[in-house]
Amino acid sequence: MSALPPGRADLAGRSDRPVWLVLAIIAVILVVLSVTSAANYTSVVLAKSTVYVVPRYTVTWSGTNPDGSLTDIGSVNVSLSLTVENPSPRTLRIRLVGYSGWVEDGPAQAGLNLTRRATDDRLIDADGTHFFFRVFGDSTEVSTGPIASRGNATFVFVYSLVRTANPPRFDALRNITEYAASTNHWVRVQMPIEGVPPATSPTAAQSLLTIDYVEREVGENLAT
Repeated sequence: MSALPPGRADLAGRSDRPVWLVLAIIAVILVVLSVTSAANYTSVVLAKSTVYVVPRYTVTWSGTNPDGSLTDIGSVNVSLSLTVENPSPRTLRIRLVGYSGWVEDGPAQAGLNLTRRATDDRLIDADGTHFFFRVFGDSTEVSTGPIASRGNATFVFVYSLVRTANPPRFDALRNITEYAASTNHWVRVQMPIEGVPPATSPTAAQSLLTIDYVEREVGENLAT
């Protein structure tokens, strides 16, 4: 029996098992990454589709005359109690609250103030056109505590108007409060999803540009 040429013995005894083992490990890693990525995406979708907010408003008038109209030293205050319900597996935080509050403008409605009648916001319903004077229009970046996954949290924001802060707006409100007036409220809340980075490309699809946060609006925005 002839001997194998030099180097043949090593070649004949070599196994491809290490190569296949490496490929198997890589395949497992890819599957794990794929499953993790799918789970992360699903949790983001759940956050964007299931989170909701419940606003509650308390309006107080201070310093009023017997007929209910504001005095020079009076004020109107709105306390917004905002509850965020988060059924998703992601943690949220509030970073922006936009709030607008209106009072129905009786004098403009009756044609007694044509200037405001021309500039007031309007609500059209089955009863006709209603004129509303916007008392508050505020959009503020805020920093709140976390809204835990599968939990809820309530935050309170207060808005006030006194004459020294904005005389023209306050004087218009004083005139309106001489009449019985209803109010209208609208709020917009923006909540980043923890662990989700924002899109870095300005040309990314709209769904990717907003994928890192949840935004909700509640109420009738008469300013649109």
